[in-house]
Amino acid sequence: MTRELVRTLIELLGVRSDTTEGKRELFGLVRSRLEDLGLEVAVGGPYENPAMLARHGVGGMAFAAHLDTVPAGEDWTREDGEVEAGKVYGLGAADMKGGTAAMIVAASTLIEEKVPFTLLITTDEEEMMTGAEFLAKRPEVRRASGVLVGEPTDLRVAWKEKGISRLTLTAHGVAAHASMPWNGDNAIIRMTRLLDRLGPMLRVPEGPTDELTLVVSTIRGGTRNNIVPDKCEAQLNARFPYPLTAREVRERIMHTLEGEAYDIVMQYELPAFETSPDTPLIRELLDAGAGDIFSVPYATEAAVYSAVNPLVAVCGPGSPNMAHAKDECVERWQLEKAYRLYCEMGRRLQG
Repeated sequence: MTRELVRTLIELLGVRSDTTEGKRELFGLVRSRLEDLGLEVAVGGPYENPAMLARHGVGGMAFAAHLDTVPAGEDWTREDGEVEAGKVYGLGAADMKGGTAAMIVAASTLIEEKVPFTLLITTDEEEMMTGAEFLAKRPEVRRASGVLVGEPTDLRVAWKEKGISRLTLTAHGVAAHASMPWNGDNAIIRMTRLLDRLGPMLRVPEGPTDELTLVVSTIRGGTRNNIVPDKCEAQLNARFPYPLTAREVRERIMHTLEGEAYDIVMQYELPAFETSPDTPLIRELLDAGAGDIFSVPYATEAAVYSAVNPLVAVCGPGSPNMAHAKDECVERWQLEKAYRLYCEMGRRLQG
């Protein structure tokens, strides 16, 4: 089974899925494979970010995965699909093509055993999660005996995670010739004052998993070297724990910047996810061999699925620290354990 798991993961890694074209190509590959297994596949969501629900029988567990990745960073020393010292390398190996491969191979086993289950596959988890929103409307998700999201957790069980708030902060100025700056008002300088005021919120707290964090992720200002810039934009990424909301995060920022001139626009928000650490799903996961429970600072599609089904947890192969990192990899033993865990969860929660 190890060989089949590695082969499937290498096949997934063979298609870069950090662009619309790549995502659709990989989506088609996975769809064909699931249909060849005999699964009933339904497709929907946006054209550029399709999602699929692949079902075997009625009821049972729902296993959730995504095919998209972030773009590759610089200074990679490994090739996609390279295998060495028990590790499989490649963009998305941990986040989360490793978990997807384990679910696909587990699906084959569960079909042979006539165990009902559903696979939920999306292609925009890294951005807007519109695929998960489409799938969450399906009755199979609401009625599932549990929804297991296979994001990398080192096979520990995540029962709470932070929400997301993406905001655009804009400082306005007055354009002028750079040789006569007194005729203008430099928007970049205005932005530096705004970010200085936000300094306390930008510091990493002592408990980063349980407290609000705020990051300036991009900044852009000016159009030419010889013009005093009249506009500067900064993208802010806030991660907040339950029960804090995106609206409250925005209000905290505005309160901190009270008295300053600026515009702030919410671009995207996802609520924080938290369930009970003692749900039937989590008890079965722990009894089936998953690691201990813990909380994570990142966000997954668990927040979307939990809006319609309270039995949701996150557990998958790969280290969380590997996500979005150069030379991303997943260990073969974790792929094997994830496969066994997913099969066992399918058997235990057939409904």
